[in-house]
Amino acid sequence: MKNLRAWILFVSAGLLLLLASPYILVRWDLSEEKKFTLSESTRATLQALDGPIHIKVYLAGNELPGGFKRLQKASYAILQDLQRNSPQTISIETIDLYAEFPNTEQREKQIFLLDSLGLPPTNVVNNVGGKQVQQMVFPGLVIEKGDKKTGVLLLKGNQLASSQEVLNQSVEGLEYEIMQGIQSLMETKRKKIGFLLDYSKVPAIRQIGLIANLRKSYDLYPVDLSASSTLEGLDAICVIQPDRKFSATDQYKIDQFLVKGGKGIFFLEGVRVDTIQGQGLVSSPMDVGLEEMLYRYGLRLNANWVKDAELSGMIPLEVGNFGNKANLQLMPWPAFPLLTGNPASVITKNLDAIYGKFVSSMDTVSGNSGLTKTPLLVTSTYTQVQKAPAMLPFSSSGKDFNPEQYKSGRQIISYLLEGKFKSIFANRPLPQDSLSKGFVAQSQKEGGLIVVGDGDLALNGIDPNTKGPMPMGYDPFMKHTFANRDFALNAFHYLLDDQKALLARNKNIRLRPLDKAKIQEKRSYYQFLNVLVPVAFGILISLLVILYRKRKYGA
Repeated sequence: MKNLRAWILFVSAGLLLLLASPYILVRWDLSEEKKFTLSESTRATLQALDGPIHIKVYLAGNELPGGFKRLQKASYAILQDLQRNSPQTISIETIDLYAEFPNTEQREKQIFLLDSLGLPPTNVVNNVGGKQVQQMVFPGLVIEKGDKKTGVLLLKGNQLASSQEVLNQSVEGLEYEIMQGIQSLMETKRKKIGFLLDYSKVPAIRQIGLIANLRKSYDLYPVDLSASSTLEGLDAICVIQPDRKFSATDQYKIDQFLVKGGKGIFFLEGVRVDTIQGQGLVSSPMDVGLEEMLYRYGLRLNANWVKDAELSGMIPLEVGNFGNKANLQLMPWPAFPLLTGNPASVITKNLDAIYGKFVSSMDTVSGNSGLTKTPLLVTSTYTQVQKAPAMLPFSSSGKDFNPEQYKSGRQIISYLLEGKFKSIFANRPLPQDSLSKGFVAQSQKEGGLIVVGDGDLALNGIDPNTKGPMPMGYDPFMKHTFANRDFALNAFHYLLDDQKALLARNKNIRLRPLDKAKIQEKRSYYQFLNVLVPVAFGILISLLVILYRKRKYGA
């Protein structure tokens, strides 16, 4: 009787746990990468939520390829973790566009809406029933809070890598991308960025992409540096493609802003580029007055342009005639290198390639000893460095790669300087006596400066047909949008958000692929092992139970 009651109690408890299992989730993160643990910044952001959030997941469908199923599973795991750690309600809705909108016209409207939110579809080829089937996958989600909404693209990574590596990089960045979307909808104290406009002639329409994206998180102000006595009140400054020399007084204002703990991003040109009609391009050295400041900080922007024979953009060039018309073909253009990010930096980790135009290299020199210098963007190893003045004929495009001419090795195009800045005006006369009152020679606060040897990197192109702006990093010839926007935003987030939000990008999830050659060679052995081991384990447990019962009951 006691045994019967015990069995009834045991079975009842099992059924109860089975029914409650969808609502109770307990797990321990034993993974080496701690991939199932939310970062401290994510937990803090969730605690600061002031209202419910609704998340629509569009990465759905029963016929997803294996890699996308993994991305889908990882996305739901992150979202469920957010639900459990949030004091506010986070509801999740899964939407399969093909099931929800069987009508083609209605589905096209939804696809257009998602595209407007930054969620373009991805075309993939999947093996269904032994047949190759092309389908559209929507690797993104839409986050809604009140009357505000934003799109979050989940498929992000370096498109120069393999598809498996891209998916793995996307999984690594899931937490960061989702939290960036949530943070963009929250009402928080916004920091201030000043754009130094009086030293640049870049048209406003070419800066629209950067400005529109930064406005989601920061307050932006145009600054006439010559008319401003100080840069106090700003949290960061941005200089884009200056084309005339900064006065000594304005250099002093920038120097003191950094020394007092301010942050800055400089998109600079090492050379001036001019066109010789029908022949090519010519470079000449460029001096905007910031070179000495950077040198004192331990950084040198070289007056050169770096050509990359392995990774570069393309331009249309006339290669002959086709009938009575010019034959235009896309040809590799080494002067437009595709830059890769430093995987050790949270700013550039897992970014797609960044599109550069007439970039200049940077070196470190013995300067401000209180600063840490971190490279951010680099070229491939097959480069050629031409010091200004130099000529780049159009005829050089499209020629076969000659390794003997590209032996300069990897070139660094961007650096991050951080730490306590020492004024370049220490132990030297100030530009004006009136400036001595608030002068600080040595910083007591941590400052930060990112310098990029490419003034075009932060700018968007202009559509020749509509005359409207194109996305940042978009190449109209290769029909691809590179990661210029993500790099610029990550750079500002790193400097202004105390780096906490970017800690979620630090996750490393290793790919542990099976050895395909070994599987093919020993296929029968592994199949036999996978069948035998579970059966043998079951038999062993059964024998142990029988042995236990015999000893206890003597039967």
